[in-house]
Amino acid sequence: MPANPNAISDLAADAHQITFSYHSWRARITATNDHILRFTVTATDEFPTHPNIPAAPEVVKHADATVATGGSGQEYREPIVVNGATMPLTLNGNHFGLGQYTVTITDGALTVNRADQLILRQSLPQLVSAAAATADADSDVSTAHWTSRISTTAHAHYFGGGTQNGIVTLNDRLIQIKNENRWTLGGVSSPVPFYWSTTGYGVLINSYTPGEYDFSNPRAAYLMHEDATFDAYFILADTASGLIHGYHELTGAPAILPRFAFYPAHFNAYNRDCWVEVTPESTAAVQFEDNKWYKEYQPVNPETFNTGYRPGTITVAGLTLIPNVYGDGQVEFVHPDADGNPQTAIHESLNGEHDYQFSARAVIDRYRAAGFPLGWILPNDGYGAGYGQTSTFAGDLANLAQFAGYAKAQGVTTGLWTQKTVAPKDPAKPQKAERDLHAEIAAGVRALKTDVAWIGEGYTFGVNATASAARELQAVNARPAIVTLDGWAGSQRNALIWSGDQSGSNWRNIKSHIGTYLSTGLSGNPNVASDVDGIYAGSDPLVQTRDLQWKAFTPTFFAMDGWGETAKRLGLEHGEPFTSINRAYLEYHSSIVPFLYSLATTARNTGAPIMRPTWWLEANDYTLGDDLNDQLLIGSTFLLAPITGTYQPEANGNDVRPALYLPYGDWTDFWTGKEYTGGRTIADFPAPLGQTPLFVRAGSLVPRTAPHLTPDEMPAERILEYYPGYDESHFTVYTDDGVTPAYQDGAQAQTQIDARTDDDDTVHITIHKTTGTFAGQELRQPTTIFIACPTEPGYSVVQMNGEIINVPKRFGLRAHDPFAAMRTETGFTIEIPAMMINANDLEIEVQL
Repeated sequence: MPANPNAISDLAADAHQITFSYHSWRARITATNDHILRFTVTATDEFPTHPNIPAAPEVVKHADATVATGGSGQEYREPIVVNGATMPLTLNGNHFGLGQYTVTITDGALTVNRADQLILRQSLPQLVSAAAATADADSDVSTAHWTSRISTTAHAHYFGGGTQNGIVTLNDRLIQIKNENRWTLGGVSSPVPFYWSTTGYGVLINSYTPGEYDFSNPRAAYLMHEDATFDAYFILADTASGLIHGYHELTGAPAILPRFAFYPAHFNAYNRDCWVEVTPESTAAVQFEDNKWYKEYQPVNPETFNTGYRPGTITVAGLTLIPNVYGDGQVEFVHPDADGNPQTAIHESLNGEHDYQFSARAVIDRYRAAGFPLGWILPNDGYGAGYGQTSTFAGDLANLAQFAGYAKAQGVTTGLWTQKTVAPKDPAKPQKAERDLHAEIAAGVRALKTDVAWIGEGYTFGVNATASAARELQAVNARPAIVTLDGWAGSQRNALIWSGDQSGSNWRNIKSHIGTYLSTGLSGNPNVASDVDGIYAGSDPLVQTRDLQWKAFTPTFFAMDGWGETAKRLGLEHGEPFTSINRAYLEYHSSIVPFLYSLATTARNTGAPIMRPTWWLEANDYTLGDDLNDQLLIGSTFLLAPITGTYQPEANGNDVRPALYLPYGDWTDFWTGKEYTGGRTIADFPAPLGQTPLFVRAGSLVPRTAPHLTPDEMPAERILEYYPGYDESHFTVYTDDGVTPAYQDGAQAQTQIDARTDDDDTVHITIHKTTGTFAGQELRQPTTIFIACPTEPGYSVVQMNGEIINVPKRFGLRAHDPFAAMRTETGFTIEIPAMMINANDLEIEVQL
């Protein structure tokens, strides 16, 4: 019988590591703590000091010429694992203890048990040299790589892998851990070499190289990476949040975005495009404040990747312009010349040098005038835009500073997009059309979008880019707001993941975005966002409105303007009734920023994502499967079942949701106050145009404030809404300055809120005194409490620090409700005058 090549030998231990050999390879085991294990295998004499990187990764452009045109090259600068600590290990025969776990090393396998329960059994990794891979006719990989099989108990469900667009559960799937630059259903836009199983383990591969994970067998995962060295961390925990938080322990806690990033954003490319006057019936015509209609064109420019001709190409004053909307339809110019071309074209700008209504300033004004909240604006994206129309870099920079100053005065933060390098060739002499991030930050820029044209190569390039941008912002004590894609493990330390370019007017995108958000959160990055109604098209107000309705309950979303069939302004462009409906959702979003901000901090502290799958509250084979990928939880409070297509449409926009599932527990219809018992499917749920199907879990505490337009205008008033439930409820409200990185050093305040409803329907709420401090903290605040209930309570008592106080009380509809016109839920309101929140406990007792 031939010798077993996977038989172990030379098993030994010292204070902090266990080593052995097999198949002529060297293996090492270390432990970060009592629930994280590192296992490394190499064919060389030395163990790796940092993760390997791909030498020349394939960059697939598909149909997108912009991918990775502004930068390239893989360079190891940022670690994947930032916590490299080790703890002592004691080998006892062929096994050792790790907290509540036992790890056993045998010929061919590494096994982890908790008591008598198998957690995982890893077949020892097999290293394949480049020569052997090339010689293997059956292999799909011709470079050096490794393979391994990790088995577990029956009924395992797998999650992770990064931003697997539209995909949540990984069971029965073969997923790619590589940059595919595909942003639609099934594509991978920000891979993460991390997955976890409901059986209690997760795996982080410490490598920047492409990989492939096969979950076709529910008892086992088959892994491969194009890396000559196997280097993996095994994370052990009983819960999903524990496994995700273990990933954070290794790779870094997710950033808490600055407060302005919790408000709607507007993105566009100014200083590039031109507008010409057309008739109202012309394709993609947009009406402006002068009551005239215009159509958007852009000049031929290699940086815009146009060929110099599209249907509808025109010439104005010797300048060739192509329509922004490809496949131009019927267009009639108001003042054509003898050749049928328009006689004039008005150039867009930041500050309105040519015509104010075609400026980025005017966009800010429009949002405010319409009562639409706005937190930030990115008025530049490279692609031939720039941020000024002077002849020098200094002149353009002054133009940018002027705009950023105006935006700041309106409470709006300025950011920039990045198509190419953000540093000039000669830092001492930046030239026109170059970028200088350091100078831009000095001019007032506080956000950056690392666009695909710059980081489309991904892997180390994407992580390095976001880390470098973060350092530039932190150098001026600014908290980074960086939007990116093509990320990797560790991206969550600095960045928010963007879903990429998708078509507007597309129901399927709404549905796939839900899965994209969930997969990203379950992979360790709770910060994920997308464009409302995509980047293109956008002429269907029903799709736009239904998309914004659910995204308004998520922390961050964008209006991606300038590429669609109409201007994209979060519904302002569509007229009534859509404008009023979108406004109400945007106003409500501004009011729940305290709730969303607290969930973001909880995600950083515990691993629990902000947007969660249904199974987070009820895990079984049904909820863990694919059938509920089109609904989601916000925290454990709201359940959203968005309208993702037409089912029983009416002419007025009303429709019906075919089915939704409520997890176990009691739920309240957000709109009507009607109560439902969970653990069941509800079919044919009505969804009037203004009402996305939305439920609140019994026992939920929702911290709010009054609706407002910008972060600077956030009211001091605390609003707390409670939905009575018989289980004890707890919620911690987190606040900090929202601007600087000081929260990372503990400059943050916490307010603990507890509530319960007794069997006799007596509600008890305690708002504990606030602890913790930060610069600029508002300590004197009024508090309004709303308890959802269908009838007026029998009695109520309010105590401050144990003493009864008399305060205004009333029964009826809630105050500060943007949805008052379409919401019939009633409740009991208690209004407590301004008080020192760090010196007073509030106790409320109400007999329902």
